[in-house]
Amino acid sequence: MFPAIFIGLIILGIELIIGIIANGLIIVVNCSEWIRSRKLTGCDMILTSLGISRFFLQWTIFINSILFQLPEDMNKQCAMTKILKVVWIFLNTLNLWFATWLSVFYCVKIANFSQPLFLWLKQRISGLVPQLLMGSFLVSLVTCLPSVNAIGNTTGECQYKSDLSSSLFILSMLGFSSPFIIFIISSILLITSLWRHSKRMEKTTSSSRDTITEAHVRAIKGLISFIVFYISYFVALGIFLLDLFPITSYFVLLWSVIMGAYPSGHSVILILGNPKLKGVAVRALHYARCRLRDAVS
Repeated sequence: MFPAIFIGLIILGIELIIGIIANGLIIVVNCSEWIRSRKLTGCDMILTSLGISRFFLQWTIFINSILFQLPEDMNKQCAMTKILKVVWIFLNTLNLWFATWLSVFYCVKIANFSQPLFLWLKQRISGLVPQLLMGSFLVSLVTCLPSVNAIGNTTGECQYKSDLSSSLFILSMLGFSSPFIIFIISSILLITSLWRHSKRMEKTTSSSRDTITEAHVRAIKGLISFIVFYISYFVALGIFLLDLFPITSYFVLLWSVIMGAYPSGHSVILILGNPKLKGVAVRALHYARCRLRDAVS
């Protein structure tokens, strides 16, 4: 089992490095713009909040995975494990909400529907972003409060189990399911709108038809990859909370690897799909390549 654990921790470490670089880039670029212009667009607010939450979430996943692999007679890490478990639940809920609002923002801004509610949201979504982010923070905080009581009341030696009661599990999954449902609905609406528009563009004779159609196809592919990451993370999260395997089992490490792939992989997709972030990333890679070449020579 040791080789599997070793390989799993290496993969988690790679995911952590990718996540730190990708989310760090998102945070630095948007914060620099905010310092320079004293304002951020609604999309950049969500991206910055998402990058910050994912930055800390990945560290929490990585540290938890290391603690879980320590021998069971090492009980000194019990207090830290309990604290990290509460932080992990909070960051998970917060991250899912932020990712959901990003999907909703894209859907409202890009999709074309004639329903009055949708048109109302299209005009006001940018102004609602600060309230949505703050509301997500408060909801995530309230959702993790029962876990503070349940985990804090654990007595005796440290047990390498989640020790989640059925009621706490149901409450946690309800907290995770609400943003998940909203995310799925907004993603389906956006993909449907983009697909219909692409089909309409294929029937026109405009010279820009191919370029616009290709852009829509790329957007659809990006959304589908976003959905795959999101769903895999949500499923792995549910299996982890069900506590079906011993906490030292390599299956738990497998779920950790799957969960760690989401905040790093999707952040890379966001950078590649954002011209501003992609430009900074390309310049940074070019600079790093030049420095490496100079160092070697």
